[in-house]
Amino acid sequence: MSEREDQHQPAPWDPAGTRPKHDPETLLPATPEPLLPPDADVVDSSAVDEDERDDLLPERRRAGGAAVPAAAKHSAYAPRFQFLTGALVAVGIAALVGIAVLVIAPSTRTPPPPWSPWQPRATGVAGAAEIADHVAREYRDKGKQLVKIDANDLSFKGVPLTVALRTAPEQGGNIQIHDEKGVLYQLCGLTSSCAIDHGKPSTERGLLLRREGLELALYSFRYLKDVKQVVVLIPPVKGKVQTIALYFRRDEVRAELARPLTSSLVPKVPTVENVTLSPDAPLVDRATDEQYLFTLNGSSFNNGGFLVLEPYTPAGDDRLQREIKQQQQAAATSGG
Repeated sequence: MSEREDQHQPAPWDPAGTRPKHDPETLLPATPEPLLPPDADVVDSSAVDEDERDDLLPERRRAGGAAVPAAAKHSAYAPRFQFLTGALVAVGIAALVGIAVLVIAPSTRTPPPPWSPWQPRATGVAGAAEIADHVAREYRDKGKQLVKIDANDLSFKGVPLTVALRTAPEQGGNIQIHDEKGVLYQLCGLTSSCAIDHGKPSTERGLLLRREGLELALYSFRYLKDVKQVVVLIPPVKGKVQTIALYFRRDEVRAELARPLTSSLVPKVPTVENVTLSPDAPLVDRATDEQYLFTLNGSSFNNGGFLVLEPYTPAGDDRLQREIKQQQQAAATSGG
C-alpha cells in the first residue's frame, strides 16, 4: 500500500478510547492572537536604567481597553516616617494633657516663708505702737531692758511735722523737704531727759541702740501701709538733752525689705558686750552711720511745724546743747 493510499484510510477502531476523536492541530486558530492588545504601550527596556526597569512595566488593561492602575509602590522609609508621625502626635497629646493639668489642678508650689516670724496685727499708729513694744523688749543690757519706745506719726503734741533735711556743706548744704507719710519713734531711758538710767555709755551700747532703730524702721516699712520715712530719736548720755536722730527712707533699705528679716539681722539680738562681733554689725554700721541733730521749729504760715535734721558733728551738738539749755532756763524764768 502506497503512502498516499495510507493517508485516506479510515482510522482503525479504538475500543479503549485512547485515541482522540479530533486532530489537536485542527483546534488551534489559523492566526495566533497577539500577546498584548493593539493599543498597549511598549517600552524599550534596553533604553531604561536597571533601577527604573521595574517601574516601566506596561499597564494592565481591563476589558474594553481601560487601563488598570498599577499597584502603589511603597517606599522603604515609609515605616520610619509612620513611626516619627506617631511620636509627634504622642508628644502633642502629652503637651495638651500637661497644660490641662496646670490649668485645672491646684498649684503645689510651696509659698515663700514669711518676712518675719512676728508681725503687728494693727496698722497706722496702733501698728507702730505694737512694733515699738515688740522691739523694745528684745534689747537689753545685763538683763535689763535698755529703753522704752514711744511711737507716733510725724507730729509733736498733735502738731503735724514736715521733715526738713539739710545736707552737709560738702554735699551742697541744700534743704530737702519730705512731707510723705512717716513714723516717729522716741527711745527713752527712765530719766527726765530720756537718758538711760543704768549701765555706762559706750561705743558698743551706741551701736546696739542704732541696731534697734534700724529694726524699728524695717518693721515699719514692711507692715505699715504707705510709710515712706522713719525718724528715730536716740537717748542722750546723762547730763545732756536728746538731740541725736536716725533718719531712714524706704528706698534706702529696699534690699533689706526684699529678703527675710533674719537675712539682715540675726534672730537673737546681741548684747552690749558682743554687738561688734555679731554677723550683722557691718550692715548696722553702714545703714546707721549717718546721724543727725534734730530740732523742732514752728511755722508761721500753717498749723504745722518742721522737724529739722542737720548732719551730726560734735561741735554742732555742743552748740545745740547750749541753745536748748538756754531755752529751758528762759522758759523756767518766764513761768516763775
